[in-house]
Amino acid sequence: MTPETEYTADEVAQHTKPDDIWMTIHGEVYDVTKYVMDHPGGIEVLLEAAGTDASDPFDNAGHSDDAFDLMTPFRIGKLKGHVNKKSKNPILLQPPLEKLDSTKQSHGLAGITLGFLSLGIAASTYKILKGEHGISALTHALSILSIPIASTQPSNSIYSKGLLGSSLLLMGCTAFAIRKSFGIIMGETNFRTYPNHLKVPKPVTRDPLLQRGWLDSVLSPLPLAKKILIAPNVYRLVFSLPQPEAMLGLPTGQHVAITMNIDGEKVTRSYTPVSNNLDYGVLELLVKIYPDGKLTGGCLANLQIGDAVHFRGPKGAMRYTNGLCKKIGMIAGGTGITPMFQLIRAICENDRDATEISLIYANHTENDILLKDELDKFSRLYPKLFNVFYVIEHPSTTWNSGVGYITKDMAAQRLPLPGNDVKIMVCGPPGMVGAAKKFLGELGYETPGANPKMSDQVFIF
Repeated sequence: MTPETEYTADEVAQHTKPDDIWMTIHGEVYDVTKYVMDHPGGIEVLLEAAGTDASDPFDNAGHSDDAFDLMTPFRIGKLKGHVNKKSKNPILLQPPLEKLDSTKQSHGLAGITLGFLSLGIAASTYKILKGEHGISALTHALSILSIPIASTQPSNSIYSKGLLGSSLLLMGCTAFAIRKSFGIIMGETNFRTYPNHLKVPKPVTRDPLLQRGWLDSVLSPLPLAKKILIAPNVYRLVFSLPQPEAMLGLPTGQHVAITMNIDGEKVTRSYTPVSNNLDYGVLELLVKIYPDGKLTGGCLANLQIGDAVHFRGPKGAMRYTNGLCKKIGMIAGGTGITPMFQLIRAICENDRDATEISLIYANHTENDILLKDELDKFSRLYPKLFNVFYVIEHPSTTWNSGVGYITKDMAAQRLPLPGNDVKIMVCGPPGMVGAAKKFLGELGYETPGANPKMSDQVFIF
């Protein structure tokens, strides 16, 4: 067997040009030069990681298992001297047995002590009611239990017996109550903890599709249920989940990946569903068909009702939750509206989410605007939360909104000002994204890195 080639970090660092890109991921060395045209994030992402250890950016990008399969043909060897990270020491969730034993002993002593105090209190109360001094009453009570304390008080056998019986009963109840309290606090459990004849309920088997969602269950292909042309070369594809009551289980802001074998090649592309976890039984996508696209032109364009498609997920660095920020500015172009719509819908349909959203949405023509009816409806129903401004390149004579391209002045007028509680989200064609990065930086927003993170002020989907 031929020994595997090993490369040093210095050797990897010499390959950083657009026509010669090497990187390491978890100790494996890859030559990704031939992958730059197919990489969903573009060549810029790969160039930024060229010659370095790209393990963290690779993991943060939310790649699923199929990403490792795609990388296999580009693997050329191992990183010399690489050592896998060791797992952290386990966290001790319970105190040592010695500590528990000493704790129980201290609990017992505390119970006995409080029992004696209870005895004294009972005796003192009785004597005080009879007009006797409390201290002398306590002394009398202790003398009954043969505790050597001097006493000048006369004894009364009937009184003593009654006092002793009631005090012992009070002391026992107090000790029992203390033990039970400490048992609850320390989580003591044994067979005596449970009532007699306890009926153990039969385990209820719940379908994981109804609790966690389909993406958390064992994956299987989904059949196409509907295929509707909604704009030039744009289809609404509706896939059926295994059960009508099942939910997708996709965190807000994340996407799924479609993987198909085309002409012997495994092709994967990512899409953000326009359906969410409230749309039971379906996964719904908006897909633009490119005639020369490997996946869209070669496969998705020809899908027929009933055809099965393999999905993976969740994927992506964004997981939106209420409270992420107070204001969100959005710049979208074409099918880049899908991740924006996912967030807009989640925020507007949540009565407790007061995040304000401003969207600038660009297209070639009026007919290219996707989800316009839905966006306009949210704008009408939630005017304090959401406003949208449309921009088209080729307007009709009746068009009364933005014309041309999204500009710096347009963004300054329509989007929230930079601040700690403000995020800008961008998704669309590469040219639009590049221009947006530039003028957002000029407006004072932080420049995003090539690998998106939720902490970024400007987040690129």
